[in-house]
Amino acid sequence: MIPKIIPEGEAMNEQEKVIGAFFDECAKEGLMASFDEEERTKLEECLTLWNIHPGDRILEPGCGTGRLTAILADLVGQDGAVVACDISHEMIDGARRRNLPHWVRLFHGSVNTIPVPDEYFDVVLCFQVFPHFSDRPRALAEIHRVIRPGGRLWIAHLASRETINKRHRDAKHVIVSHQIPDEREMRELLDAGGFHVEMVDDSPSRFQILAYRL
Repeated sequence: MIPKIIPEGEAMNEQEKVIGAFFDECAKEGLMASFDEEERTKLEECLTLWNIHPGDRILEPGCGTGRLTAILADLVGQDGAVVACDISHEMIDGARRRNLPHWVRLFHGSVNTIPVPDEYFDVVLCFQVFPHFSDRPRALAEIHRVIRPGGRLWIAHLASRETINKRHRDAKHVIVSHQIPDEREMRELLDAGGFHVEMVDDSPSRFQILAYRL
């Protein structure tokens, strides 16, 4: 059974509220509402790697308007669960307008406070969101709490680390400092958070890390 979602933005810190306001404006402009043809091709490759099964329980922090959430819902089916959150209320409102099936729960809030029992999820999928976590050690600690031992944590982008970091630097907004650390620092972060890094893939078409919860 999927737990009821109670909090709505109240647990977010001030930095998260500022970042959320930036993405509110993105949502109002219709950004990140769907996948274009090139993104869809890359996403299909990612979905093969993610190997999501019917019945899986998935956490999707930073779900935006639910463009990936809807796909995940279809993959896990009614025997699974998808819990998705975002610090932008405009993004979450967009996701709610998709009328996703009953095995999906959406809430306006932070990855730092996920209202589910310990070891609830099989997979945590941080899709194009990790650079925007305001407190990465705390986020990883909460992810560690809610994912089962041996569960998979994916950190995934549809472009290389260099491309993502340049895109954020060039934005000249609150996300200008939202950078993906180099591989050594990422491994150290994940190791300190109780994860074993299985794979780092930094190619022109994607950046992905697969780590298992110890």
